[in-house]
Amino acid sequence: MKCIVYKGKEHMALEDHPMPTIQDPADVLLRVTMSAICGSDLHAYNEDRAGQGQVMGHEFIGIVEEVGPRVERLKPGDRVVLPFGLGCGACFYCKRGWHPQCPHYQRFGLGSLPGGQAQYVRVPMADANAVHLPPELPDETAVLLSDILCTGYFCAEQGSIRPGDYVAVVGCGPVGMMAQMAAHLFGPALVIAIDTVPYRLDTARYLWGAVPLNAAEPSLRERVLALTEGRGADVVLEAVGTEGRGLDTAFEVVRPAGTISMVGVPTVDTYTYPLRKAYTLDLTYKVGRCPARRYIEQLIPLLQTGRIHPERIITHVLPLDQAPEGYRIFASREPGVMKVLLKP
Repeated sequence: MKCIVYKGKEHMALEDHPMPTIQDPADVLLRVTMSAICGSDLHAYNEDRAGQGQVMGHEFIGIVEEVGPRVERLKPGDRVVLPFGLGCGACFYCKRGWHPQCPHYQRFGLGSLPGGQAQYVRVPMADANAVHLPPELPDETAVLLSDILCTGYFCAEQGSIRPGDYVAVVGCGPVGMMAQMAAHLFGPALVIAIDTVPYRLDTARYLWGAVPLNAAEPSLRERVLALTEGRGADVVLEAVGTEGRGLDTAFEVVRPAGTISMVGVPTVDTYTYPLRKAYTLDLTYKVGRCPARRYIEQLIPLLQTGRIHPERIITHVLPLDQAPEGYRIFASREPGVMKVLLKP
C-alpha cells in the first residue's frame, strides 16, 4: 500500500509498505477514504520530532474492510471516524471521558501506531473508539472530527465561556479557527482573533466575524483593553503551544479573575509560569490534550443541523502522492493555505 513516511526534517516521502493485518481479536482493518495534515504534524516536519520511518497522520476516516473475531459493533462496509488517540473504553479514565489518560492509550502517526496518511490502517480497540458516520456527512467535513474540530470545541468548553463574555483566541491556525467557531456556540459578546499572519487574521474575520489583532504590532494589551470595556478578555483560548509564545500572549491579555484554556501543543518540557501573577489576579488556567472520543458523537448533530461549518477552513484537497507538497505549503503559511486534506 501507499503511505506517507517521515524521513527527517522537512522531508516526507510516499512509500510502498506491506498491507497492515489484523493482529489482535479487537482490531479492524480500515480502508482510508480521507486524511489530513495536522498542525502537530508540522512540529515533526519543522523540528525533527518524529522517528525515522514513521507512517504519518492521526486525522482520518474510512471504511471497515475486515474485523477481528472479538469485534462486535463494527462490520465490513461501515464508514467510521477514529479519534486521533485510542483508549480501552473500560478503565477508570475512559469511563469518565478522559481517554488520553488511559493506561492503554495509543496514538496514530506521532505515537505508537502507524498513521492514517495511507491507503489502509490497522485500528486496535476498535469497538471502543470507532464512531459510525451518517451517510449525509461528506468526507471533507467528517475527517475534521478526528482531531481539530473536537480540540477546538474542547478548548472553548474548557474555557467556561458565559453569554456576554469577551473571548480572545490566540492562534488562527486550524485549531484556533475551530476554537473561534466553537466559542460562538456559548454566546460571547465578542471574539477576538490574535495572530501574526495577516492572511489568517483576515480569514478569521471573514469566516467567524472575529475582530483581528496582529500580535506583532505594538500595544496588544491596550488594543484588547479597548475592545473589552478596559478589563481584558474574560476567556482566552490558546491554540499555539510551541515554546510558550502563545501562552505569554494569553497571560498578557486575560483580565483579572479570568480564564485561560490551552490546547496548543507545547514543544518544550518547561515554561516559566507566572505563578505570582496568576495567584494575585485569581486566574484560572486549564490545559490538556483533547479527549476527542468524548466529543465526536456530541458534535455530529451540530454538523447535521448546520449549526457549525468547520469545512469552511479547508483550502486544499490533494491526492496522497502529493502529500509532501501539502506539507511544504502548509508549513510555509502561504496566503490561501489553511487546512490540507489528503485523498488516497
